Amino acid sequence: MTKNDMFALVSMAITDDEASITTVDPRRKEPLVKTYEPWLASSEYKKVVRLSVRNGWRVIYDGQPLWG
Repeated sequence: MTKNDMFALVSMAITDDEASITTVDPRRKEPLVKTYEPWLASSEYKKVVRLSVRNGWRVIYDGQPLWG
């Protein structure tokens, strides 16, 4: 995501036991990591992205992981 001259990252990781959403925001000293039940993570990720867009962030890439 980008806003003005800042870049941020929102990512999601899911295993069989738990899931996490990590937000790397240049205004914070450390990344913010929240854990969820695996079945809930996808909808929570979409909420985080929608809220960020409402707050003026622009999505650069929203898709499968990029490798290479």
